[in-house]
Amino acid sequence: MRYETKYLETDVLVVGGGLSGALAAIKAREEGVSCIVLEKSNTMRSGNAGSGIDHIFSYIPELHEKVGYTMDEMKEDQAKLDLASLGLGFRSLNDFFVENSYERIIALENYGLKFRFEDSNVPGGYRVVPQFHSVPTSFNFEGRDIKPILTREMQKAGVEIYNRVFVTELLKSGEQVIGAIGVGTREDIIYVVKAKTTILATAGGVDRLCKSGTGVDFERFHASSMNNGAGKVLALNAGADVINMEYTLAQGGMDWLNWTMSAGSPGGTYWPCARVVDEEDNVVMGRDIAFSPEDPDYKEKHQKQFARHLKGRKEVFRRLSQGEQLYMDMAEATDEEVEYVKWSLGHEGKCNTLLSNMEAQGIRFQDVKIPYQFEDNVHTFVSCSGVYTNVKCETTVENLYAAGNEIAGMSNNSAPEAVVYGVEAGIQAARKAKSIQKTETIDEKQVEKVKEMVEKFYLAENGDQWLDVEHAVQNVINTFGTIPHTDEKSRMALKVLEDIENNLNLHAENPHEVNRCLDVMFILETAKAIFLACEKRKESLGPFIKEINPEHVDAAPEDVEIYGLYKKDGRYDFHIIKADL
Repeated sequence: MRYETKYLETDVLVVGGGLSGALAAIKAREEGVSCIVLEKSNTMRSGNAGSGIDHIFSYIPELHEKVGYTMDEMKEDQAKLDLASLGLGFRSLNDFFVENSYERIIALENYGLKFRFEDSNVPGGYRVVPQFHSVPTSFNFEGRDIKPILTREMQKAGVEIYNRVFVTELLKSGEQVIGAIGVGTREDIIYVVKAKTTILATAGGVDRLCKSGTGVDFERFHASSMNNGAGKVLALNAGADVINMEYTLAQGGMDWLNWTMSAGSPGGTYWPCARVVDEEDNVVMGRDIAFSPEDPDYKEKHQKQFARHLKGRKEVFRRLSQGEQLYMDMAEATDEEVEYVKWSLGHEGKCNTLLSNMEAQGIRFQDVKIPYQFEDNVHTFVSCSGVYTNVKCETTVENLYAAGNEIAGMSNNSAPEAVVYGVEAGIQAARKAKSIQKTETIDEKQVEKVKEMVEKFYLAENGDQWLDVEHAVQNVINTFGTIPHTDEKSRMALKVLEDIENNLNLHAENPHEVNRCLDVMFILETAKAIFLACEKRKESLGPFIKEINPEHVDAAPEDVEIYGLYKKDGRYDFHIIKADL
């Protein structure tokens, strides 16, 4: 046996060291318990926030109370964003987020992140811009180095960080989770971590399921290119419910040619400069502006502008889907406005590369039109799918918690929810750990099973290359994940995926390739969960389309059901969960 086994023990184990995982670990230490983080990459730049964030939304009392935008109004806006208004999310989670967003997000200032600016006309000195809600809620802030900053905070707090460890299985004793098993991705080491409580903080996206819009492996929109569905698979295999998996896939979208990080253009990071024009420079979608908080009609003006923005996006999408060529354009922007956009680009994930390339070539934003393209591929959806928890972040399995975007019933690619529920998971898991006197004994059979699996990768000299298998799964998604999600397509997809799984014989040359083999196994398992859920839901609801019906009215039925998928004794089954309307 080439693998050595390293045993560790802690009060709280955090699986994943991204934004939510880092905050969970810091908060666990503040509660006075020991904490280990296992991260398959490196916490300095891992996760969806690894290359930076320039916007993060919140209820902002200084601004919103002044202009008459209530917390209840933001809760309603947020419910639409997270699909809670259709009964697919949970009002309790949604409301808790809004109520705690400001306190927890602005607390990031304590770590040195900059939120206040001298040129601001907003109460509190913030830069607040329109983005996702009917009234501006998004802090524009300097988040380029949020991950290095939080890594240093973890180190100062005494968190034990183990980078380059791929967690492949949760340790169980009876009906409770007692830690996890990880595989080193740089050395032949099996990490066995015994813990009183365990937090899944592995991000919510499953971007590796689908081919990139550019056709380049690992090139993904916004989210980390490493997102493989790990938290969902770990929870599922431990017997915890994952829900709304049928909402993971979408079809069709608007991107820039050879660059999928359009960052919300013409809004988002390109506010306030960008608009959309056609080939004759006719404006298809105009620029959004920020009204003064002193304007007595601030709220009404912004709500009208937001409605126009949503209508404009639909029109842009319609025209692109019909083959028309449209462009992002900044021709009418002032130099001062462009400098503001460049500041935002310098902090938003991946966008600093676009900025540096344009500056290196001496290209001004006012002098170019960036073409949009319509792509009809299947892609992952920022949806309400994920691990089912209550407001305390507790899953349906004892001593197992989920953090941030891994939690279902909320947007699963959202920095603010990662912050709020990363903090909450750390607090709740730590408090539960304090109440546990001792953990159960590790079942060494689980450890041996993992060791045998990874040893086999090395022995299969003529086995499958991991990337070939990943492409095969992506082809299944592209073929059978299209709209509508009929039962027949789901059954055919499951048959092909089961054939792939039954004949799988992965080969690895080194620990890095072992990591990739494990990636592929998680991607395959996630794909199966999606098609099982697609077959289970029998009616169209929200972005899930069971059959094409132009007369379908999208509204949440009073008896809407949420399907909780879990595994027991190796077999899949569903719980019926009532919606929290």
